[in-house]
Amino acid sequence: MVRENYFEHLDNMKFDAKVEYNRLRELVKLADNGDYSFIDIFSHSDLFIKYPNRNGFISYADIITYFENRYISGSDELLFIFSEFIIDFLNYLDIFNSELLSEYLPVNEESYTALEGIEIGIRKNVSRFLDLSNHELVKLENGRQIIVEKNVYASQVSQIISETNIQEAMKVLEYDHFENKGNIQRKQEILISLASYLEPLRAELNSSEELKEVLKVNNKKIIAVEKLFEMFNQFGLRHNNNKQYHADLTDEELEQWYDDIYTSTLFVILSLDEARILPKLAQARVDWAEQKKQIE
Repeated sequence: MVRENYFEHLDNMKFDAKVEYNRLRELVKLADNGDYSFIDIFSHSDLFIKYPNRNGFISYADIITYFENRYISGSDELLFIFSEFIIDFLNYLDIFNSELLSEYLPVNEESYTALEGIEIGIRKNVSRFLDLSNHELVKLENGRQIIVEKNVYASQVSQIISETNIQEAMKVLEYDHFENKGNIQRKQEILISLASYLEPLRAELNSSEELKEVLKVNNKKIIAVEKLFEMFNQFGLRHNNNKQYHADLTDEELEQWYDDIYTSTLFVILSLDEARILPKLAQARVDWAEQKKQIE
């Protein structure tokens, strides 16, 4: 049997949330020949109390206890919520560009160097297992970073929307945040917001002759666009009347519909971009024909 080399071994690594959680916990405790580990910093009450996102917790141990009681041991959710907390706290400390740490702890140059190496290790480790699990860190408009599932279509739509509205662009990515699984209210809020974003663009989509050439049309309107607005209007998102389709659905069925509406929203916004690309293609064809005539 041919042995794998180290790089082949890395390529073949599988994602194991329990293993990655334990590794991350060990990195936080690692001292690496310095005076302090990050757990020492977490445990320093005066420093931790000033952390703006501690949400009432008074220590690192309190947060870990809360996470481990709320999330299943070995689950993706436990790993991801812990990772978000660690990354956020590291960003708060920003220990190599401020004097925050030295206000509370007598950290010498050797300790700084050791902590810097551990911080780099933590960030690289998080990036590695996020890649393995098809997730990524994204920054919201308030500066917070959350972990979301990688979705090439969501990323593209977010870029399109960001040209005019950064806040709405971030909501596109936030929809796939693991904490939103089962959170029908938050998914509903995001879809309502995206519907409001699309409403003034509806006429532009339906008037695109180029887009009508590649998508089905009924009564001079693009069917995919009109069907999406039917879903916006009749699944409890924008109206509350007796024409709603979701009255007898379970929460699980309604959430599945919201996920489907989200997918349809991505498609329509991408279609909007396509509607702006196809005229350029038509013009390129005309320009090419003109150049060919001149050559002849």
